[in-house]
Amino acid sequence: MSRLRWGLLSTARINERFIDAVRRSDRSELVAVASRDVQRAKAYANRHDIYSSYGTYEELVKAPEVDAVYVSLPNHLHAEWAMRLSEAGKHVFCEKPLALTVANVDGMAQAAQQAGVVLQEASATRFHRQTSDIAEIISSGRLGRILFCHATFEFTLPAAADIRLNADMGGGALWDVGCYPVAFFQAVLRANPISAYARAVTGRTGVDLAFSGLLGYESGTAVQFTVSMATPMARQARIVGEQGSLELDQPWLTNTGAVATVRQQLMRSTAGAGTFGDDPDQLEEATWDYGLIDAYFDEVRGFEKLVLDGEQSPYPLSDSRMNVQVITALHESARTGREVLIDPSSITNE
Repeated sequence: MSRLRWGLLSTARINERFIDAVRRSDRSELVAVASRDVQRAKAYANRHDIYSSYGTYEELVKAPEVDAVYVSLPNHLHAEWAMRLSEAGKHVFCEKPLALTVANVDGMAQAAQQAGVVLQEASATRFHRQTSDIAEIISSGRLGRILFCHATFEFTLPAAADIRLNADMGGGALWDVGCYPVAFFQAVLRANPISAYARAVTGRTGVDLAFSGLLGYESGTAVQFTVSMATPMARQARIVGEQGSLELDQPWLTNTGAVATVRQQLMRSTAGAGTFGDDPDQLEEATWDYGLIDAYFDEVRGFEKLVLDGEQSPYPLSDSRMNVQVITALHESARTGREVLIDPSSITNE
């Protein structure tokens, strides 16, 4: 196989960025789309110049012209259809979160392994060079021991009838955008948290509209983050060590076409003067960027390498499984008002 023939399972809005990325790749082509309504599927296929359209999801599962499927269904349907696709011999690229329970992740992983297909959670952040570079900087010791990290991913949900407001479908700010900071800090710290503490602001539909989380690590590092579907837009991350810090203005890399910039501050060998050590000469600053963000193309390229070249994923299923475990612990903490312990040694999936 030299090219991947893609199918789309659903006509969700997030497809637009994925379609553009596939169309620009010389190793992929888009051949089919499925919806629960045949007329909707045909209209979508005509609008996007897709050859085949299906009025049921099951037809796409059985479609002989499809090698890989991008699953952009609502969160609560990920596990069921990813397993069906795997059992039919299709490679699966599933939108985040991979599933809503650890048991579902295990079932998905087992189905993919038995069928000999690739199952990958779609995480543009994990396939972009900025994330791997930050991980290398931290592991090099340049920043010293990491003490704490802060992050935000906040926006205002534009539609009152959005499925992200439906609790039965895995809605809420934490499942929707909280998985970004959880996965990001797992990647750059190269460690999993051992405790979770959280608070949530719940809307009238029962989902969390705003969520604040605190994750504790065995090293002593603390990660604080806020995510929201009901506040002005904010996307940033800060990583602070004893010898320096990093600030990222686009840590999640979802703003296609924006410039991703990193600002680094390092302590000089001589301490600064001033009552609070606030002499500006104390710090050595550097700024660099990664050009215009094209992370959805990066993740398509990454998936192609997994399937066509047999490369290892930068985001293995063991990481996806732990992230579901962490998010579940955060929800439990918000519900009970207590700290919840996490066992990072319980992960074996690859």
